[in-house]
Amino acid sequence: METLHYNTGDTILTINYPIDESGHYCIETEDDTEIGHLYIAGIDENHKTPVWKGTTEEVDHIAAELGEFIEQSEL
Repeated sequence: METLHYNTGDTILTINYPIDESGHYCIETEDDTEIGHLYIAGIDENHKTPVWKGTTEEVDHIAAELGEFIEQSEL
């Protein structure tokens, strides 16, 4: 499974590339605790960019930030 590591300033999150057709990225803390999933909910028609959402409040709060990080990576 391919992964990225994202530093929030408080902790390092592991972003696991989707392993199935759902397209959801599994987000985990440094101690391998799953905190939710990240996915593309749609496309912003004005900016033609993905709209990132989280399945939990914790992930949804930083969804746009994580999504931008994924988009800029080579994952």
